[in-house]
Amino acid sequence: MNRPRAALLAAITGLALLALTFPAASAADDAASRDQNTAILVLIPQDKETPPSYSEEIADGFAAIPELSVGLTSATQGSYRREQALLDISQGTRVSRSTYDPSEVPPIGLARMVGGGGVVEGWDAILDRAATAPQTIEPGLLASSIPGGAAYVGDATKLQETVIPATNRLGYVSSLALADTSDTARRAISQSRRYLLVVVATSPGRNGLRELRQILQMRRPGQLVIATQTPPLAPILPLLPIAAAGLGENAGDAVDKAGTGLRSDTTNLPDLVAGIDIAPTILDHLGLTIPDEMTGKPFRAEGDRDPGSLTPFRDRLDVLGPRRNAALAFVFVGWLLVYLAAGAFFGRERAGRPVLRTGGLAILWIPTVILVPAALGNPSAGIEYGLIAGLALLLGFLSDRFLDWPRATLVPAVFGLTAITIDLALGSHLITRSILGPNPGYGSRFYGIGNELKPALTVLLLAGLAAILTNRPKSGKNAAIVICCGIGLGIVLGSGRLGAGVGAAIIVASATAVAALMMLPGRMTWRRGAILVAAPVIGLALLAILDLATAGGQGHYSSVLSGGESSFIDDVRRRTTLAWQQLWNDNMPVITLTCLLAAAFTIRNREMFRPWAGPIWPAALTGGLAGGLIGSFTEDSGPLLIVVATITLVGVCSYLLGRPEDSRIRSNQSPQRQE
Repeated sequence: MNRPRAALLAAITGLALLALTFPAASAADDAASRDQNTAILVLIPQDKETPPSYSEEIADGFAAIPELSVGLTSATQGSYRREQALLDISQGTRVSRSTYDPSEVPPIGLARMVGGGGVVEGWDAILDRAATAPQTIEPGLLASSIPGGAAYVGDATKLQETVIPATNRLGYVSSLALADTSDTARRAISQSRRYLLVVVATSPGRNGLRELRQILQMRRPGQLVIATQTPPLAPILPLLPIAAAGLGENAGDAVDKAGTGLRSDTTNLPDLVAGIDIAPTILDHLGLTIPDEMTGKPFRAEGDRDPGSLTPFRDRLDVLGPRRNAALAFVFVGWLLVYLAAGAFFGRERAGRPVLRTGGLAILWIPTVILVPAALGNPSAGIEYGLIAGLALLLGFLSDRFLDWPRATLVPAVFGLTAITIDLALGSHLITRSILGPNPGYGSRFYGIGNELKPALTVLLLAGLAAILTNRPKSGKNAAIVICCGIGLGIVLGSGRLGAGVGAAIIVASATAVAALMMLPGRMTWRRGAILVAAPVIGLALLAILDLATAGGQGHYSSVLSGGESSFIDDVRRRTTLAWQQLWNDNMPVITLTCLLAAAFTIRNREMFRPWAGPIWPAALTGGLAGGLIGSFTEDSGPLLIVVATITLVGVCSYLLGRPEDSRIRSNQSPQRQE
């Protein structure tokens, strides 16, 4: 073989080996060289890793760039860690960090490969950890769904976790362009000519915003730029600023469009998206298939651009968790102060029964009065506690003053259920900002009814029905009234257009089925028992039909079952895992035991309520307790539901025990009739 032929053969062999070694890069070059959309994900760290972890400098910087659509993003679900937030972006789905084993993300490293790519050290441990989650989790799914993978631009020696969104499922990064701060933007644009997705870790704070502006100035038509604050190092639960340019653009479109707000079907709230929405948004823009394992939804530019409202909204969500228990405690402390004051002025014997009724009704008014501070914006803690406790006790007193015992429970039931239904129909803006709302900051629910209100509203409905059906006998008609009202509440709490709570269908169906069966004449039979067992399933079936008919398959119920049997099983696993964890969280074992003992005590000593004002009252109490117990097994908040149900039932029991001595005259019933 002569020398030219040998050289030619060697060249061909070398090219072949090069193609085999870097097939991803070749595919990326071919894909990005075509006239098609590309995407750049920009991660901007705050200047200092100290509280507050929400960077107003970055948020204000986004607001100062007119072409950006701005909003907030929910970083993780449940307890927060930076690494988990970045993993959630890479996999397009998430579950509470506490359900992983181990709960902490394994440490990672970054090694550069020959040819310009990189490998994430420790990725196998991340995959093993993901396999323990109670649903399908695929770290690196975003980069693996893009032909040629993703490129990374930045200084990985400082924040090497930021390489995670560019890592594929095998732990590889297609290209590492470890830029210094002088050419970050240039390298990002250069890499975007070869790769469909480029992840950019900028300099902190003001310098990072400068690099973002440079990227925006150089971006091509059809190029999507998503910028967000890098998840900070802090034990917090943050909503972070996020912005985007190029949403809905195609190659060849103009790039000087004015920004708007951001919205996704995950949150269904204006200006709020989830971290898991970033991956499907990128894939949707690139025209690629979104894997079924991604539960996030593409976000879109929609609505008015109102950056000034973002920080107040985030500040409000920040205080909801810490204020929840304190606000409820203030109601009970206020109740005690009223009792002491009334006893001091009028004597214990004279004050006891009215105060029992007032305090019991105040508890039933809580679901209504928590909306008042939310309507005022974000009042101070003292004002919020005072408003909730003061209004609840005042309205409890007025309800008892103007309606004869035991019909006063109708007033908080009507006002509460009506106010909440109206707010749900208008987008749940007040409930979301209330202390018993779903709190979007926790990243699991963003609108509709949270788990805390489901058992409370169920008991409230039954208490209102008891007021209407007081002293009426057991009959099929009265049982039907209970069932019909239960269906109505189930629609409000479970419909994807309103409460969007799948578990509410089970809770309300179980509670009202128990109450309705107790309103039927005769003894419990096997047939009635079968109906009782089937009630939750029937409630879910009715909700499924309603959700598919009215929510276009986008309701909360549809999202649970959209993946078929495997998705449903994953959801059951997730709920039961979280419920079991909640049982052993902090003081919950003692609180749960106390509530169960209180329920057992009331059942064992039910004679203290006699004479009952008709069979509806024991039916309402038993139904409310059943709903709380069932909810504890079907909702991911677990024992919290029986705790809330018990607290609300304490209000009903206190009102009943405050029976006026002349109640027989008011209701025009003889002692024999009442018995």
